[in-house]
Amino acid sequence: MPSHLRHYILLFHSLCVLPAMANQWDWVPREALEPAQQATLNRYCSGAYIDAWQPLSQNHTELEADLIFRDNSGQVHLSGAAQIRQPESTLAAQTIVGQPDRYYRATGDVSVRGPGQLIRSQEGYVAEANSTEPTTFTDAQFLAHQTGLRGEAKLLAQHSDGVIFIEEGFYTTCEPGGSNWQLYGSSIELDPNSGFGTAKHVQVRIDGNPIFYFPWLRFPIDNRRQSGFLFPSFSYNSDEGISVSAPYYLNLAPNFDATLTPHWRENYESGAGFVLNGYGADLEVRHLSPFGSSLFEQSTFYDAQEEEGSLRKFTSTQKLNSSITVGTLLEDNPTPNITPDMNTTSMGEKDNYERSFYGDASFGNFSTRATVKRYYTPDETLDQPLEWKPRVEASYRYANTFLNYAPTAQLTEFYDPDETAIDGRRRVLNQDISVVASNAWGELKLGALHQFRDYQLNDYKTDSRSDEKVDHLTYYLDTGIVFERSFLLQDSIWRQTLEPKLTYVNAPYLEQSNIPNFDASETTLTYNQAFAHQRFSGNDRVGDTRQVAIGVESRFYDGNNVERWTLKAGQLFYLDDRRVDLTGDTGDVVDDDPRSSILTSASYRQSDVFSFSANVNYDADLEQVDLAQTTMKYTPENGVVVNLGFSYVFDEDPDSVTRQSDLATIVPLSANWHLFHQQTYDWTAEQETKKVTGFGFENCCLKMSFSYQYWLNDSSQYDSGLFLNFILRSLSGVGRTNSETSIANDYWNNGQVGY
Repeated sequence: MPSHLRHYILLFHSLCVLPAMANQWDWVPREALEPAQQATLNRYCSGAYIDAWQPLSQNHTELEADLIFRDNSGQVHLSGAAQIRQPESTLAAQTIVGQPDRYYRATGDVSVRGPGQLIRSQEGYVAEANSTEPTTFTDAQFLAHQTGLRGEAKLLAQHSDGVIFIEEGFYTTCEPGGSNWQLYGSSIELDPNSGFGTAKHVQVRIDGNPIFYFPWLRFPIDNRRQSGFLFPSFSYNSDEGISVSAPYYLNLAPNFDATLTPHWRENYESGAGFVLNGYGADLEVRHLSPFGSSLFEQSTFYDAQEEEGSLRKFTSTQKLNSSITVGTLLEDNPTPNITPDMNTTSMGEKDNYERSFYGDASFGNFSTRATVKRYYTPDETLDQPLEWKPRVEASYRYANTFLNYAPTAQLTEFYDPDETAIDGRRRVLNQDISVVASNAWGELKLGALHQFRDYQLNDYKTDSRSDEKVDHLTYYLDTGIVFERSFLLQDSIWRQTLEPKLTYVNAPYLEQSNIPNFDASETTLTYNQAFAHQRFSGNDRVGDTRQVAIGVESRFYDGNNVERWTLKAGQLFYLDDRRVDLTGDTGDVVDDDPRSSILTSASYRQSDVFSFSANVNYDADLEQVDLAQTTMKYTPENGVVVNLGFSYVFDEDPDSVTRQSDLATIVPLSANWHLFHQQTYDWTAEQETKKVTGFGFENCCLKMSFSYQYWLNDSSQYDSGLFLNFILRSLSGVGRTNSETSIANDYWNNGQVGY
């Protein structure tokens, strides 16, 4: 038997054309698989193909048949249950006739097996490797066990150069029976030498129904990247009409590729039919170097009035060695205040487009970073952000059992492009040093925070220059004790901790009226923030305070030592009034409350099935809730997903109070069908801000979703649209999604194991 038979079989591992009828050869249901085999399946798969072929244990050829003889011309005849077995392959048929090392002709129930491969046909001709005649199989069916790829063809032919020709063939990776996809072609050529396949009159069918038709299609048949069209995407919007995008992938070099995505948009007009009301294209160019990656993106679109909207973006990150990294971000809107209506890139409309460069260096506990940052603001009526020309910062960390020391230094040259406010140079030195005494049941930390600032300021309003300095020392004391007990609950030994803690902070008042605020901000006061040593983040405000934070925490661990409950409660007590705020002159009292609200936090987790967390601040003096944030997620094994969220933040202006709720759920309607819904409501404005309703279908080889989405955009206008997505396992994905985060995205991204 020709030894190249096994090579022919293995080529079908990447064959790109297969079946109309489900092929159940070697199919084993899930319940009959070994536990290790079941673990490899995604939850929608009901079984797997298991290779039943056993190779020969010795390196020789075996002939088996009811009758075997050699005629006068040297031909070998095998008749009745004929088999030719070799270590790497087996040819079986009712009748086999041929000359060893030249050819074999097989008829009647022909099958060819090899490792993980199976071909069946009514008639086959296996030619010698150097023969000018092709190896052929008629009315063939084939299967690759590992990938689950199976199919049929009227004729399979392979020439000596390895090129395979298929007539009237199709393929799929779906399981036997049920809803699946198939790719059909009237004439298909597969060239393993180039890694390309071409097909004529191609149809993609789902559940037997044609979905796409291509008169000609070129596609890769192995892992080599190839240029060619990717599957298009479609969407419909009542205002914009039908939108179509057809991406084309360009393989320019092993480390250099691009994607060009033309867009068309048509709307229906009474009496005129569908009319083009927009067109454009997106370009993504990617480059890999020995040090990192770079990406250039551009999106351009012309609306019905031929008005152009464009965006550009370039990002690059290069790790020059184990210690040094450099990167850049360049964003541009060359058509000021006009952006593309159709855009598949990572860019979006902004008030300010960043242009920055940075370099990082890290050597053990020491790290440094230099950054240059500026912005492009298309709208000339808006104030431009401050630029960094440049910012250089460095930090060091030292810690042992008893001592912690963490200095950070920063130099920033701020520039106001409008030249209407204040800019200048700021030097920063922060030093945090503490001594620690700790053991298994408690910790005592005594520390000091030194904050030094040096400013050289330019005031464009008064055309003046000034120098300012800040030299401040904050003292703090952190203490904590851990108590622990065990108790019996539901025949299991649980463990509970009780952890009282206290933090004292003394930050004396320092005059800062002449210092501008370049980057300081105030954080939301929660339980964890109450034990911080600074009132403000950033470097332009040193918050004065003399305060004591008292809290208690309790954690519950189950019998497997898994944390289930975490409960926290605490309060800040102020010993002095606060006189420093983010804006305005310092010195006057800005906050004279003797204590904060009562700060609480709670969380619960039951494996991956249920989780809950909440933060609540209660003002006991005013008898009101200042802040309430709750989230809950429930995901039982039956496939149900329920997400609940609520946020409330008090404000003295009733119109600025935050009261928002969000409900998102995925409900299985059957083993494969799902209903998903999301509703977000603003209780202050008394309006919905998002609404999503849709259906999804998923099995082992196909996933689809169809949804209607309605949302409030950044311009406080309502947008709506219909969105269709589907993905064909081992083939491609089709569709278009809304850029807004929603339960539709959660459904689409959930459970995609195996895709």
